[in-house]
Amino acid sequence: MSAKWVRADGMVMLWVLEDGIRHACGYDPSPGTAALWVLNAMYEQESPIVEETHDEQHRRRLAAGEVEPWRLGDFDERDHPELTVPGGGLGWADHPGPGWKRLRWHQLAERIGDPIVRLGHDTFYPIPSLRSFPSVKRDGSWPASIQPPTEGSLDWESFRALAAVLCEFSGPETVVYAHWCDAITAEEFTVFEGRLADLEALRLLPFSSSPSNIWPADRSWLLYTDWDLWGTKVTGPAELLARLEADDFLETAWLPDYRLMLDRRET
Repeated sequence: MSAKWVRADGMVMLWVLEDGIRHACGYDPSPGTAALWVLNAMYEQESPIVEETHDEQHRRRLAAGEVEPWRLGDFDERDHPELTVPGGGLGWADHPGPGWKRLRWHQLAERIGDPIVRLGHDTFYPIPSLRSFPSVKRDGSWPASIQPPTEGSLDWESFRALAAVLCEFSGPETVVYAHWCDAITAEEFTVFEGRLADLEALRLLPFSSSPSNIWPADRSWLLYTDWDLWGTKVTGPAELLARLEADDFLETAWLPDYRLMLDRRET
C-alpha cells in the first residue's frame, strides 16, 4: 500500500451523485454530453513478421504448449473453441517494448476508413470502446501486429502524461481523490486521498487499473474512466482541456452528444 495515499470517507463522492447517477463501472455526472476524451494508447509492430490475429496467435501458442490455457474454477478455455481472443485486455497496459511503435487512433482511422468511434449506430454509443474499428478485425480478432487498448483503464504512458498536465494546471500540492468502481473492488465507494504530485503512486495500490474517477477537492475538473471503455472523459475548464489537446503524447478527441440514445434506452 502506498503511504502517499490514504483511504478516504466514501461520502466525499456525494457531490458526484447529486443527480442520482449510479453506475458500477464509474461515475459520470453528465452522461451522454459532448466532451473531450483522452484515448488509450495503442501500438503496432515496426516490422510485422506474420499475418495472424491475436486469436490465431493464441491458439498456435496454446497448441505448442508455449502458454497455459485460461482456467477459472471448472472452466477451461480448451472446452470452448467457439470463444475468440480479440486482443487487448483489461486494466493497466505498458509499452509493449522494443520493435513496437505508437499507432494513433487517427492514423488507424485514416488507414482503414473507420471513424475512431461508431457513428450513426442505433445501439453503440459514439464513445471509445472495444467496438471501435470493426473493419480491422478478422473473425472478431485484431491483427497480432497491433496491440489494441485495454479496457477500463488508462495505459501507463497516457496516465503519466495526463498526470503531468493536471499537476501543472492545478498545482502539485492540490488535494485529489481517486475512486475505483465496484466492478474492480467489489465494494462501494472505494476512495483514496492524496496529492496531485503523487498520482503516479496510485499504481502501487492493490488495484489492476487506473481509478474510475479522479477529481480535486475544489471539484473544478473530473476524470471518468468506465470499465468497458478505451478512453477517459475529462470534464473541466476550457484552459485545462486545451492543454490536454496540446500535449505531445496524449491523443484526444471531441466526441458528440448522445443523450438522445440514452433517453431512448430508458423509455
